[in-house]
Amino acid sequence: KLRFFTDISHEFRTPLTIIHGAIDRIMQSKNLSGDIKQPLSSLARNEQRMMRLINQLLEFRKMENGKLRLALQQTDVVSFLHNIFNDFKEIADNKRITFLFQPQVKALDVCVDRGHLDKIAYNLLGNAFKYTPVGGSVSLKVAVDETARVFSLVVTDTGVGVSKEKQKSLFERFMQSSFTSNSMGIGLNLTRELVRVHKGTISYAENLPKGSIFTVTL
Repeated sequence: KLRFFTDISHEFRTPLTIIHGAIDRIMQSKNLSGDIKQPLSSLARNEQRMMRLINQLLEFRKMENGKLRLALQQTDVVSFLHNIFNDFKEIADNKRITFLFQPQVKALDVCVDRGHLDKIAYNLLGNAFKYTPVGGSVSLKVAVDETARVFSLVVTDTGVGVSKEKQKSLFERFMQSSFTSNSMGIGLNLTRELVRVHKGTISYAENLPKGSIFTVTL
């Protein structure tokens, strides 16, 4: 089944690449009005989200086959994560969620796998917005520990949280949450493996009085 979905995912990539190219060409036009630019930007963001989801499934296949690898690049992770933060602003506006980006430093150059870090941040923010009700809050923090030579990205929300009995199995594959019929486990399971490949850690804590705090340290 996984091989079938992987093959289908490869088929989706081709038309999405064509859509991406068409949007790109239109946006480069000098005669675009503001009324056209805004929906085009929304189209571009959602095309990129679809491509990310497809790439995540392909990454899941690699994980299944024990073929997850790192392609390290020197990266300003503050700027990198800020760009991902901007991608979620539209969702925050639509759900009237207070959304904050809180970096401890203005810039931080480290060697990371950008594709993996992108999936880690997207999965955690995606879950935060999925399970945070209208009028709630979500934050993305970037912290640095120079002594330990690590940095952390922390995603905090005021959503429904995770029951104590489910917290131990939170990162297991296909874990069913108690508040929805959707499975949280695939995304979080892949996220944990992407963190492990970086030799990092991921943890969950309750955001009292309600909500979740996910901390990734690399």
